[in-house]
Amino acid sequence: MNRKGILSKVWLALAAIVIGLIGTGEVSQGDLTRLFRSLNQALQSEAPRDTGRGGRPGEVLAGRPRIIDGDTLDVDGVRVRMQGIDALEHDQECRGGNGRFECGAAARQALVELIGGRSVTCVPDGSTTHGRSVAHCSVPRPGGGTLDLNEAMVRSGYAFDCPRFSDGRYAAAEAAAKREKAGAWAGRFDYPWSHRKRSGACDR
Repeated sequence: MNRKGILSKVWLALAAIVIGLIGTGEVSQGDLTRLFRSLNQALQSEAPRDTGRGGRPGEVLAGRPRIIDGDTLDVDGVRVRMQGIDALEHDQECRGGNGRFECGAAARQALVELIGGRSVTCVPDGSTTHGRSVAHCSVPRPGGGTLDLNEAMVRSGYAFDCPRFSDGRYAAAEAAAKREKAGAWAGRFDYPWSHRKRSGACDR
């Protein structure tokens, strides 16, 4: 049973108890009204958002995120796929100077560090992929302005430009990461679309 269903049953059970107490004179009608209002607010706040929707273009999703992997996060109750990039998959391994390492986990950690516990703002483009709302995400910079998280992940060397969806917007960031041997570029790796055996998914 989902959380909303569980809370609905709790709500009904508590309501029955309170109504019974009213008959004994131990709970006033005002107490009942306040309790029902609080229970309804709790039920609404816990109800999950529709993570399958694409989100209206320009809609703002904001809040502290739950980071799933290098290009996926939950923001404001919606699962978001960062637009125009493709990060190393969570189960990927790469080869570096010290041997093989879990570069998929490193990609997630790179996103964790870029966000740094701050609130994230994501703006959906109106499309979905595998039930995730595709969006452009950013965080405020400590000194002012905003950091483009999509671009920053490519610049970290743990995600790659996906021109099929980005129109090459992150090509320069990828070239810089490759030149400086950032992230996975320091060793050998498979592109995430190759790892998934979906060659051409990013038109590369």
